[in-house]
Amino acid sequence: MNRREFLRQLCLLGVGAAALPFFPASAEASWYIPSVLPGVTVQPTHLKFGALENRFVTDCIVVHHIGMPNNDDVSAETVHQWHLNNGWAGIGYHFLIRKDGTIEEGRPLGTVGAHVYGENRHTVGINLAGNFELAVPTDAQQHAAAHLIAALCTIYQLDPAWQGTVKGHRDLGATVCPGRYLYAQMADIVQEARIYYGSAELTAERLRIAQREREEQEAQRARMRARMEEAQQKNGLGRPSHPSPGTPNPPVRPTPEKPALKPSKRPDLPNPGGGKPAQRRIAM
Repeated sequence: MNRREFLRQLCLLGVGAAALPFFPASAEASWYIPSVLPGVTVQPTHLKFGALENRFVTDCIVVHHIGMPNNDDVSAETVHQWHLNNGWAGIGYHFLIRKDGTIEEGRPLGTVGAHVYGENRHTVGINLAGNFELAVPTDAQQHAAAHLIAALCTIYQLDPAWQGTVKGHRDLGATVCPGRYLYAQMADIVQEARIYYGSAELTAERLRIAQREREEQEAQRARMRARMEEAQQKNGLGRPSHPSPGTPNPPVRPTPEKPALKPSKRPDLPNPGGGKPAQRRIAM
């Protein structure tokens, strides 16, 4: 069970709607920021952002290109400055892949991006530097994108499927992004991601993450139970009392027997149905 399904079940049980406003820790625990991505190296950028929101659902990875007229290679820091100049909180993509295959850190992974209008609250954005309406992405960019997609699908427990989990920007909006040449390569890139996703390294990582999620969910349930009991005690609604395990149950008394029914007639009288009376002979 993933975090999204866990919170949905809480709401169906009537607990989520009532408890989440009072227990923010249960919501905070539902979004995941890994310290490192498995199998890839991400270059830190230490960018400064304005106000950002946490992303509570991740079920899609969206691929972009920069799309500059001259197909230049640009850094995440440069794009960050462009987006700040637009009045945004900072770079809208979570990752930027340079032409040499270097993966640079963009917007913090656990936050809502600014890369697909109307679809930012459940997606991660990857941008490849270049204009792929004019040129093809480098081999290094394609391999880096495949490994990054596999790593993201691993930590978010997603199936790396083209046109399923992974989409191009044009699939979600009226745009040519990520460019016709990159878009034509996406099926092969995602297929490479699937191969790497099935490696022993990422398979072991998925099992480890799944185990940690189960432990976190159990701990979260325990915290919520404790807080609900605390709230009940404050409101004078204590838990119902039960006999302690060491106290034996009282002996069960047998049900008293019902008194025997009294006969309707005297027992010394003959039974009317016990046989026909003897006939007397009359002398003629």
